[in-house]
Amino acid sequence: MLTLIGLVVGIAVIVYVVAFSRQVALPSPSPTSSATATPSATPSLTAQPTPSPSPSPASVGYVSAELGYSIEPMSPWRRSLCTSGSFTQQGTFFANDVFVPVSARDETGTDTGVAYPTVRVAVEDNPQKLTPRQWAEQGKTVGSTAGERIEDVTFAGRPAAKKSLATSPLATYFVANGTRMYVVLPQSGATAPDGATQQAMVTLVESFRFLTDAELAAARAAPTAIPRPPLSPEDLADRLAGALGNRDTSLLPDLLSPCVTIGVESGGASFVSREKYIDDLRTAFTSALLNVTVQARPFTGDRASGALTIASTWRDSRGTRELKLLLHRVASDRWEWQGTLGRP
Repeated sequence: MLTLIGLVVGIAVIVYVVAFSRQVALPSPSPTSSATATPSATPSLTAQPTPSPSPSPASVGYVSAELGYSIEPMSPWRRSLCTSGSFTQQGTFFANDVFVPVSARDETGTDTGVAYPTVRVAVEDNPQKLTPRQWAEQGKTVGSTAGERIEDVTFAGRPAAKKSLATSPLATYFVANGTRMYVVLPQSGATAPDGATQQAMVTLVESFRFLTDAELAAARAAPTAIPRPPLSPEDLADRLAGALGNRDTSLLPDLLSPCVTIGVESGGASFVSREKYIDDLRTAFTSALLNVTVQARPFTGDRASGALTIASTWRDSRGTRELKLLLHRVASDRWEWQGTLGRP
């Protein structure tokens, strides 16, 4: 039987992880493109992009104090809450910041990916100290595709590798920063994006740059959001039992994760935004005469790991389903309802 831990690992792209990031104003970088062909001489590893000396308005970009970079997402692009996050596995750090061209409400996907295009910033520890070209040639992070070309370039003011296909303007860049490798990659999604979308993706990729020491210090000193108060799994289970049993969706925004998992034991999973899930649930309560009974005790799972389930019964015009409610611990010892797990 698929455990909650197995489900979370299997659909890691949809686990919500709080990243230490800020939206702050930074000086506009030099108008010179951040991705250019590299001459035969190897540039200095300490080279940094220099702000333009000419007067220019400050730009508001996405800044990651945790990962030490900034990027300039133009409307409608934004950082995904559902597919971004960081974790450490067997002592190795991994992170993904994924930028998407859809609203928070419209984020949706499955354990195999999303239908819309994305620009992804992937970060991994590089204990072997591979060069960007070696990382690209070994197919790390993004794998390899027949017909792709790897070339040495300068990206974000650093020696880098570029991986591309002759048939597409989209390219993936590999660049080292300290002991980590950064991979900035545009991904098409289910269908090839049109020309305007491709150009927007290229512009977004080329806006990537590393923070200077002063910018990094400012980002780390910026005010953080006030953490939400702790909520025990017992309190969460009791509140869910009351809200769902009374068909009161007004209480759910405070109890649900920003992205809601809908999984099947020994099968796949999908996710939708909290807003859409609540809207769909509200409709089901009224149009499908849905009744939900939550068994708030006992818990199953491993409390210490931050993953528990409780049982529930869902009855509507289609019949009866037995679903496990997935409870997950997040920051400040607060537990949230992460979604449901059913049987095939």
